[in-house]
Amino acid sequence: MAGKLDIFQALVRRMQWLGQRQNVLSQNIANTDTPGYRPQDLKQGPFERVLARAVAAVQPAATHPAHLQGRSAQPGAVGAKDQRHTFETAPSGNAVVIDEQLIKVAETQMSHQTMTNLYRKHTQMLRAALGSREG
Repeated sequence: MAGKLDIFQALVRRMQWLGQRQNVLSQNIANTDTPGYRPQDLKQGPFERVLARAVAAVQPAATHPAHLQGRSAQPGAVGAKDQRHTFETAPSGNAVVIDEQLIKVAETQMSHQTMTNLYRKHTQMLRAALGSREG
């Protein structure tokens, strides 16, 4: 076990990214009334982009004649939204929609809590493997 464990490095990197995203989102909320301000966000990491491409390619298949044929939502279908084009612009040129920003903040907070829980659980497993009884 030379050096750091990869799982811990990945969790720490993800938590750092989430912290940076929370800062960017808080700046968006702080500038809600600033004329001409455009909201910003961090790009998703490579894992999310790869996962999004893989999930988009999945097509439901009927494996039995009694199964219903499924369809994935197409752009423009009822319920499908492209979030990049949902912003509103105020007459002052400000494009911050507080509801969208608060949703992103909540998602980021939940992701950070998940990473914290994973970190804690992996630490507990490592301690158990080493025979430590501390918790």
